[in-house]
Amino acid sequence: MMRVLILMLCCFVDGGTDRVSTTCTAEACFTLHLKEKHFEKASNDCINNGGNLVTMRNENELQSIKSVLSAAGEYNIRSSKVWIGLELLKSKCTDFTEELHGFRWTSEPTDSKYSNWKKKPLSTCTEKRCVSISLEDGLRWSDGSCRDSAFYMCQFLFKGMCKPIALEKTGSVKYNVPFLDKPLNPNERLAMLPHGTWAEIHCGRSEDTETFVSVCDNKNGLFGWTNSERFCARNKSCKRKNGGCDHHCFETPGAGVRCECREGYYLRDDKVSCALRNNCENSPCESKCIPTATGFSCACAEGFHLAGDNVSCVDIDECQQRTCGEHRCQNTAGSYFCECKPGFRLVAGKCEDVDECTERRCQQGCLNSQGSFSCYCHAGYSSSSNDSRICMDIDECISRPCEDICLNTLGSFKCSCRENFIVAKNGISCVPDPTEKPQNTPSPDYREAFITKLGQLPVTFGLTTINPPGLNKTNTKMDSSKRKESFLGSYWILVCVLGSVIPLIAVIVLMSVFVTYRWKRSRKAALKNATADNYCWVSSGLDKVEKKNNIQLSD
Repeated sequence: MMRVLILMLCCFVDGGTDRVSTTCTAEACFTLHLKEKHFEKASNDCINNGGNLVTMRNENELQSIKSVLSAAGEYNIRSSKVWIGLELLKSKCTDFTEELHGFRWTSEPTDSKYSNWKKKPLSTCTEKRCVSISLEDGLRWSDGSCRDSAFYMCQFLFKGMCKPIALEKTGSVKYNVPFLDKPLNPNERLAMLPHGTWAEIHCGRSEDTETFVSVCDNKNGLFGWTNSERFCARNKSCKRKNGGCDHHCFETPGAGVRCECREGYYLRDDKVSCALRNNCENSPCESKCIPTATGFSCACAEGFHLAGDNVSCVDIDECQQRTCGEHRCQNTAGSYFCECKPGFRLVAGKCEDVDECTERRCQQGCLNSQGSFSCYCHAGYSSSSNDSRICMDIDECISRPCEDICLNTLGSFKCSCRENFIVAKNGISCVPDPTEKPQNTPSPDYREAFITKLGQLPVTFGLTTINPPGLNKTNTKMDSSKRKESFLGSYWILVCVLGSVIPLIAVIVLMSVFVTYRWKRSRKAALKNATADNYCWVSSGLDKVEKKNNIQLSD
């Protein structure tokens, strides 16, 4: 690719504060605009001049851009940002499964497999993002807000190119390319000039100047300059101005003059100018030749190193250097590629972890890990037995957490109470509602206290009836339905009390009868045992005499 950039123009045109560096190759022309603009304004400026923001779809385009930026090094733009034609539209989302991460080129083709990201771009679906580069970052891509300001590069593709005009004698050429408002500097040279460029040619010096105009046009399928036969014809004698030659001039009979150069120089295409000879010309280097003051040295392309003969190049096996880490590595001629494990993807030649959590693979919580991820559920939910990524609601009411009524909700539950009661501060227990009036019919929780109070009322049997306590006048207005409900409640309570007391009385009676029966039997047995051998005692009459004597003594 660098062979195409043998001759390159770095020309700065002053247009206020807008300085422009222009470079043309056999394939395209590039302009570097050293005036900062927003991305959209920069893109429109390129389009209005017949081109587009520069693209970087492959390594060759990257090297072309690097050459243009390096040529402008005198303006100290190493750390400056430069827009390229890569953007993420506002309606699109960042997609890390693609090489371009959802971004698209502003010119056709809009997609490419090549990427050169410095870091992952911002994950968004609502903001337009644009890409810039800088020499300081090695031309790696960085995304940012399209409202930021930066320098920019335009790229112009043409259907044909013309070589620069070679003058046969002293003169100058002023080129006007289609994409610039002002002419290029005539003292600089371009490798190629695009179709539509018109040249203003001045032959000779100021005292005998001849002016011609020529246009780069299609001539029978080949692109060339019009009026080329009149380009500053060479003098026929070396006596005048050395025949227009830079170094040596020789007169040839019938063919005018012939120019030659001194040792260490070579004759340019114009056949009159001389340039310092390139020591790398016809060098034996297999890949690259670097001219030096005393000769040349050979170098190799990236991914190769010099062999022992310092001329040939040998492939570097990057896989021996564990370039891919724990992933599989495949060496290729001058390069390599990694085969990433599951959970990783290839980004700019490296295997990077896929953050599955940004792809919304879990229904609720997600935890990313190297090469994998795990899902978890929020409180009140549990993972599905069939799919751990799906969370199902837990029915807390099954474990009866509430004192009274339980209502299951998504991820939680809610307790409530029956009529005349409210939920306590703990959210579980029930307490009486202080805003409600007491009812005649007691609740089941206070039935025992009601029965105790009922037992204290004066009750008589037979012809006497139970005298209820006096009622207020307001109680006489009680609704008949409420009185009936109160009566039925008291009736059933009385039935319950009698149903409990009667069996108890029956048991007591039976026990009394049984005890009396046993006592009588034991008494009878005791008397029987007290009789001495079945003898009967007969009074002798002495007791009566003794009794009579005692009466007399008392008198």
